[in-house]
Amino acid sequence: MPSDPLPSEAALRERQDLLVRELAVEQNSVRLQVLSDELEAIQRQLEQRRHP
Repeated sequence: MPSDPLPSEAALRERQDLLVRELAVEQNSVRLQVLSDELEAIQRQLEQRRHP
């Protein structure tokens, strides 16, 4: 089974923006942690692309 292609930088940045907006209004602490973890993972991917 082939692996899924990596998302483009534009797609990562779009998801990053969405997560930041969701974090700004989320009240549930469990959901906040999930969003925060995903945002951190996306930021790591973007950083790796800048400094391969």
